[in-house]
Order: sequence, then structure tokens, then C-alpha cells
Amino acid sequence: MADGGNRRSHHLDAIRVSAILLLIPYHAARYLQKGSSDSRAVDAAVWFVHSWHMPLFFAISGFLAASALRNSSAAKQLRARFRRLGLPLVVGMLTVVPLANLFVIGAAGLWPRTQALPPKRELEIANVFSWTPRHLWFISYLLIISVVAIGIWLALKRAPGLGAALNRGFRLLMTSWWAVPALASISAAILSTKAGWVAGGTAAGSLIPSPTLFAYYSFFFFFGWLLSGQPNLVEELKRGAWTRLAAGLSIALPAFVLFYENGDFTGNVGTPGVLADIGALRPYGLFAVGLVCWLTLFGIWGVLARHVRKGSRALRYLADASFWIYLVHIPFLVALQSSLAETGLAVPARYALAVCGTLALALGTYSLVRWTRTLVSERARAGGAPG
Repeated sequence: MADGGNRRSHHLDAIRVSAILLLIPYHAARYLQKGSSDSRAVDAAVWFVHSWHMPLFFAISGFLAASALRNSSAAKQLRARFRRLGLPLVVGMLTVVPLANLFVIGAAGLWPRTQALPPKRELEIANVFSWTPRHLWFISYLLIISVVAIGIWLALKRAPGLGAALNRGFRLLMTSWWAVPALASISAAILSTKAGWVAGGTAAGSLIPSPTLFAYYSFFFFFGWLLSGQPNLVEELKRGAWTRLAAGLSIALPAFVLFYENGDFTGNVGTPGVLADIGALRPYGLFAVGLVCWLTLFGIWGVLARHVRKGSRALRYLADASFWIYLVHIPFLVALQSSLAETGLAVPARYALAVCGTLALALGTYSLVRWTRTLVSERARAGGAPG
């Protein structure tokens, strides 16, 4: 993971690892939302993380994609994108997603329901092997956005004046006090073309991107892309990072209480916000969500850029394992939570065991795959050595 040249950027590793490790407790909390209790604390935590978590993923992805392209060529990066994203997407749709579907179908009968089990939760081949990408929607979106970004990069190479103007404008934005309000306004304007108050879960329903969500996540990707072209602007994120993070947290609570829309999440869980049904207030709610998103994103990036200056074997190992953890965690998590749901353990204990067990299984399988690949490579080299 390089940040200009061949130097590994440790704070980017830390951001990626933190985001991936948070993904497991986040999805575990989504499972708890399907229970019979109406826990405002769980709803608030899920809503808050959801507001900035995936945007941070796309921003980091844009930063890294631009860094890689500067040290390579468009043709090489296109091949790399299809190898690193397209191939895992195809393999995951044929293995990880069916396994997750199977476990979810088995778990569906354990969730408290007021209505009959929906047809998609019946044990049928079409429901196990479906075109619904589940959590792999991120790869699908990222692959398409990356290809579009490379095309734009090639076009800008033919219009260097336009590219320079974009960089100047971005630098002006990032060095101004109105950066967060401006970015929040743009992201809110994009979300205004869909229902709900946040980028809801409809992205996971199809391999074909939703136009609104594609535009929304592309905006964060290109933010990271432009930031990568001017590494000195990361210093702007370091300044006041803790203040921004505290501001994001402070705004999040009233924004949740006022504007939480339970329809944004699968299952229509939780109690809606006090003002969620007032359509005239929708622009203000979207802007508030945008402020939470950008303040938290700036804060987390800045804090880790400021404090993570040295790497470690553990950090590098987790960074290398992060994509694997992302790919395989859902089947493990659903299987563990479903099994633990039938025990007499308290909800917090089941939650902690499911999260820790999922992480252990994901890291264990990654270590096994890594060891197997190393062994096969060593044997191949030994077999090809001259006698």
C-alpha cells in the first residue's frame, strides 16, 4: 500500500484495518436488529457507523487506486482491477454468497416475526444460488467506478489544463473552512434523488449499480483520488482531527433522534426519528447526515494519519488479510450467531462470542490459505530447480 513512491503508508493500513475490523461488529449488530426488542442504542450505533463507514472505504480505495496508477499504466491497472476485484467477485458469487444464503435461510426461522416467512427465505436452489451479491456489492461498485476513473484519467491526460484546474480547486476546497459543509451539501444533494436519509441497503440487492448510490459512492472515491494527487493535503486532515471527530459524534446523536428512517435498512427496524415523516425537512436531515459523514471521515483519517507513523508486523499482517476477512466474514458470522441464538446466553455474551469467533475463523482461514500458497510455491520452485 503505497503513498507515493514505494514507501508503505502505515496510516492507510491502519484505516483499512480499522474499517474492516469494524465491519464484523457492524454486521453482527444488524443481526441483533432483527430481534424482538427495539433497542435504540443498537439502532443508533448501526446508523452512525453506516453513515460514514462505506464512504471511508470508497475514499481509501480512490486514494490507493490513484497512487497505483501514477506508478503504473492504465492498461496494467485495468488488468490489475479485473484480477483483484473481478476474479474475487466471480469466485465469491459462486462460493461465499451461496454459503451465506444457506446460513441466512437457516437462521431466518429463528428471527421473531409477525408475518409468514418470505419466499426468499425458503430453502430452494434459486434462493441459495442467486444473483444477489450481499456484501460483495462493494466489489461490484468499486470495479465499475475504478474502470470509469481510469477512463477519466486518460481523458484528463489529453487536457492537462483541466486536470490542473481540478487540482487547484480541490486544494482551495481542502484548505478552506467550508470544506466539510460543501462536501456535505454535495453528498446530500446526491442522496436527495432516493428515498430515505442515508445510503440504504439497496446496493446489496443487485450486481447492477443503483444510479444514485453509484453517484454517491463515486463522489467519495474521487475525493480520495484527488487527495492522493496532493499528499500535502493529508496534513490538512491532521489539523483539528480530534475536533472534527468529536463534532461528528456530537451531531450524530441529535441527527439520529430527529431523522432516523427505519426504512433505510432491511427489515424496517427500530423507531423512526421524531421528524422523519416531515418531507419538507428532508434537505436538512440529509445535510445533517452529510455533516456526520464528512466530519467523522475527516476525523478518523486525520487522527490515524497523525498518530500511526510506524508500521508493525501485526498491522501489516492484518492489512494484507483485510480483503480476505471482508470476503468470508458473513457466512462465519451468520452461522455463529444462529447457533448461539439457540443457547441460553445473554445477548451481549452471544454478540461478543460471534464477533470474536468470526474474526478468529476469518484470520485462521487466511493463515491456512497463505501457508498453503507458500508451500505450493516453494514446491514448484524446488521442482523447477536444475538437478
